[in-house]
Amino acid sequence: MKKVVVAMSGGVDSSVTAALLKKEGFEVVGVTLRLFAEKRGAVKCCGGADSAAKARASAQALGIRHYFKSAQELFSKTVIDNFVRGYLSGSTPNPCVECNRHLKFSYLYEIARSMDASFLATGHYAVIKKEAGETGLYRGADPLKDQSYFLYCLGREQLDRVLFPLGGMTKKEVRKIASDLSLPSAAEPESNDICFVTEGNYDLYLKKTAGIKPRPGYILDQAGKRIGRHNGFYNFTIGQRRGTGVYGGARLYVTELRPETNEVVLGTLEAAHGSGFRMSGLNWLAEIPAKDFRCSVQIRYRHKPAPCSVSIKAGGRAEVRLEKPQFALAPGQAAVFYEGGRVLGGGIIREELKAEA
Repeated sequence: MKKVVVAMSGGVDSSVTAALLKKEGFEVVGVTLRLFAEKRGAVKCCGGADSAAKARASAQALGIRHYFKSAQELFSKTVIDNFVRGYLSGSTPNPCVECNRHLKFSYLYEIARSMDASFLATGHYAVIKKEAGETGLYRGADPLKDQSYFLYCLGREQLDRVLFPLGGMTKKEVRKIASDLSLPSAAEPESNDICFVTEGNYDLYLKKTAGIKPRPGYILDQAGKRIGRHNGFYNFTIGQRRGTGVYGGARLYVTELRPETNEVVLGTLEAAHGSGFRMSGLNWLAEIPAKDFRCSVQIRYRHKPAPCSVSIKAGGRAEVRLEKPQFALAPGQAAVFYEGGRVLGGGIIREELKAEA
């Protein structure tokens, strides 16, 4: 009997993942990572005390072994600190990507290996399959839940040792299985976008947790004219329209953040679109046919992939030119390359490429 370690967050997805694998005949071991040093009820998402208790209840209902592993320091260093540094440098980091990179498919992956498990399984909605003898990562069957975008950072060698049992299912089907099995997590709500920002307010989080104080500055238009004031450039993200404090006239969007001068630039919808970008930290999950190639790129989670040309540079960098300008090319966000439904790889957007004259 092959052993599989299941990352159990206390939610319905990880609970059903464990149930399905047990039904398939695996020896299932649940592991929950403790990510927060807080009292029960403080964080309503994976890694908190509430979710840990729910994970334990699901494991007991399934009759599987379950363990807690502390990852608070690692999570703080690789996810939270990176988030804070990103916002203070004018970028928009993606904590879910970094959590997958450093926690689930690094730290937890090594825990699974130390337990002599053949596989690590998670409740992600993505598919791993072989075509023409090559293992690849593909989109999940449910377009509303597909999470392949967050998984480009997997090691290519991990694809044969990672399982995503929910990849071919819809959320509705997953909830029905949980209900049929009377799992405690059957009616659990969807998790937060960013688990540690419990107030749902980045500004408040940065002030309370990172001790960031207000930094009054100016809001400029595209011509450099001062049109408003703000309390810190880090309160804004590229593409933002609401909440800028500038009203009247045409709709304006955040087109640029200038940390060095503490300025925020607003522009028209057209100005908020970009024709290309530079990126770094590339990770590939497929053989790339040439130094320059064409594919589609997804620049944020809910973005529709856009046709592009990619020019690979030295040092894990690349330049991407878009067939059509895309809205809000935000530094710090992940850009993921697709060929059809297959993930080719991805990296981090560093800066926008200016249109060629």
